[in-house]
Amino acid sequence: MQVTMETGQRDRMKYLFREILGVDVDQIVKQVLAKVSVERAKQVQKNSRDWKQYMSEEGGIVLLPGNVSGIGRKTHRR
Repeated sequence: MQVTMETGQRDRMKYLFREILGVDVDQIVKQVLAKVSVERAKQVQKNSRDWKQYMSEEGGIVLLPGNVSGIGRKTHRR
């Protein structure tokens, strides 16, 4: 029942925004998501270029300390 009420409220708010303000919420969300995706892709591309340049300046091999190379790895608990 809770999900239905939340969905109903969301649809009601979308309707009010569209009818009163003339704003299509779904279209705005799509535009924002597209812009964020493009900006993230640009940042990834820049980071990749920077990393490639750094690696070539260091001779192609960079040894990272254990605390850096272990970031994001799952630890196995016994």
